[in-house]
Amino acid sequence: MKKIMCMTILIMFLISASAATFADESENDLDGAVEYNQISMANENNTNGTMVNETEDPLDNETEEQIEIMNYSLGSEIRLLQLEKSITNNQLTGEMTIDFLQGLGYNTSNLETILDELRLVLEEVQEADPDANNSVETFVFLKNDARNLTKQFRDELRGIVKSSDYKQLKQQIKGNISELQSYNEKIKNRIKQFNRNQIYRLYGIIGKGNNSFVNQYLNGSISLSQVKLQINKLVNMKTNEKKKEIFSHMVREHIQNQANITNLANQIKGNFSEKKQEKLELRLNKANETGNEKLIEKIQLRIQNEGKNANNKNKDNSDNIYDSGNSSNSNGKSNSDKNGKGNGKGK
Repeated sequence: MKKIMCMTILIMFLISASAATFADESENDLDGAVEYNQISMANENNTNGTMVNETEDPLDNETEEQIEIMNYSLGSEIRLLQLEKSITNNQLTGEMTIDFLQGLGYNTSNLETILDELRLVLEEVQEADPDANNSVETFVFLKNDARNLTKQFRDELRGIVKSSDYKQLKQQIKGNISELQSYNEKIKNRIKQFNRNQIYRLYGIIGKGNNSFVNQYLNGSISLSQVKLQINKLVNMKTNEKKKEIFSHMVREHIQNQANITNLANQIKGNFSEKKQEKLELRLNKANETGNEKLIEKIQLRIQNEGKNANNKNKDNSDNIYDSGNSSNSNGKSNSDKNGKGNGKGK
């Protein structure tokens, strides 16, 4: 009896925790994004803009958690939309910042070059295909790149803005940008659709469902937490044998999902420099079309640096006689990942 009760509690935990793979409704913004308006007091004596080193780890804990829902196409769409919103916010804030500083006679050429590249990153996010097998890799690269460029912009500000102008600048870029409202609604709707699909998936595992709960959730009458509570009640009504079956299914699924994420994360980290170099070369092609010499020079320098990083990493790997091969596929996604994306579109 105690064993069954313990198993029931574990099922409830798995439904409530990440094993159920629900999207967080409060997550309209992307965690880990850096905003321009988070600038510190500048040093008046420092007239040189400083450029930060690019983030070493492309997959920090926040990003690794974010890619969990990207096993499904709709989850990939949510993350790319959140990233697009974050970059759009920084781009618009950056434009306001540059306009303000130009009005005060500041030289903003370095800021403008950084913002020009951020616009190209925004285009790449908008062009990204959430159904593609490499959508997770694309998301990780573009988020990492947008974050680094935003830090570059912020550090350049620290170097040129006088403390006497700081308060004025902060007031100028304060507040919400109205252009972002459409993103908020779109992201909110996609999250509800994603969670609806996950509820139906759980109903399929349990063997019974209640469409009225789903409809009430979609129209906002009940919260996702209340839906999970109702699902737990449905589980409690099952026979002990059925509870064992549900528990085994959910444990297997949880273990498989975590293994897929770990494998994918390791593969992204393993060839990040090479992939980044490839993506930067594609960006350089776009920059060449603009004729923006400073932007072209900036991206060329980044490609050279990534090439050195990749060569150094390859040298380190070749020096390690204990280094073993990896049997995962070139996309970093297992067949179960691809199937998961298909399942994510249906109920």
